[in-house]
Amino acid sequence: MSPLSSVVVSFVFGLSCIALSACGDNIVTNPNDIIFPDTNVSFRAHVLPFIALSCGIGGCHADVNPAAGIRLTSYSTLMFDRGNLIVPGKPDESLVIQVLNGTFSHPWGFLQERVTTNHRLGMIQWVREGALNN
Repeated sequence: MSPLSSVVVSFVFGLSCIALSACGDNIVTNPNDIIFPDTNVSFRAHVLPFIALSCGIGGCHADVNPAAGIRLTSYSTLMFDRGNLIVPGKPDESLVIQVLNGTFSHPWGFLQERVTTNHRLGMIQWVREGALNN
C-alpha cells in the first residue's frame, strides 16, 4: 500500500469512527423509547422505528420469511404489499391499526403487551394525517 493510500484509509477510518460515535446516542433499540407526538407524526422519526422494533423483526414481519407473508419493514411494504395494511385517512379500515387495537386478533398475544397507548394513538394519528412518507 502506498503512503498516500495509507493516509486515505486512516482518514476514512477516523471519519467513520467520529460519525459512528456521534450517532450512537440517537439509536433507538427499545420500542418503549419511541414517543409519538399528538400531531405531525413522522414516518421516519416515529412510525418506521416503531414498526422496525415491534413488528419488522426476524421471526415476525421481516423481509425474510415474513409471518403470513406480511412484511412491515418500510413505507412501501406497509403501503403497497397488501391493500389494506394502511388505508390513508382511515385508521378503522387499516389492518395494522386493527391489530394494534386488538380488533383483529394477532396470533402472538404478547404484541399487546409491547405496544403502549402512545404507540396506538400515534399510529392512528399518522394514518389519520394521510399516512405520509415524511
